[in-house]
Amino acid sequence: MDEFIVSKPLSRRGKNLVFLLILAVLGIWVLWIHFYQTFPDLISTQFTWKGIPSNTGIKIAFASFPILSSIGPIFILLIIKYRFSLINQKSRIVNFSALSNMLNKLPHERRSDWVNRYFEGILGLVAFLTLYILVMEYGIYEVVRAGHLPSWFTSFALIAPPLIIFPWLFYLLKLTRDVTRASKTYPPQV
Repeated sequence: MDEFIVSKPLSRRGKNLVFLLILAVLGIWVLWIHFYQTFPDLISTQFTWKGIPSNTGIKIAFASFPILSSIGPIFILLIIKYRFSLINQKSRIVNFSALSNMLNKLPHERRSDWVNRYFEGILGLVAFLTLYILVMEYGIYEVVRAGHLPSWFTSFALIAPPLIIFPWLFYLLKLTRDVTRASKTYPPQV
């Protein structure tokens, strides 16, 4: 980036996605605390493909799940919070590809809008992937609690990721087209 981009708050959609992401991360922790308190000390920790328990262990073995599931979303929330600082001071770290090539062709007052739209797309992806992890965590705990795989688990595990990722890819494609179109409607910035 050649020039400083003025910081601008996220849109209502972006703020809602931040809220959704925070709720999903909290949900992961609340679910773990609930199941941790209700599980016996010795639980099934490994299952066959049919969902039949094949190994047991102590329940603290599941403590890593909420910790590891929270790292990525919290990291993304920090990137979202400091997005303009990262772009303005460490632009080589944040690679926008097509968007960064077009930003210099846009009026200064519109650049932050496009940056926010880009980051809102990332935020949406991470929020829905975190919700996916939350539902998968619930399914895993149900396996441990009930002793067998829930009927919905395998279908959800296979179908949900494409339903999350493909709309995100289409969003990025549309965003790239929109910013390209917008960059052609303005005279070159000097």
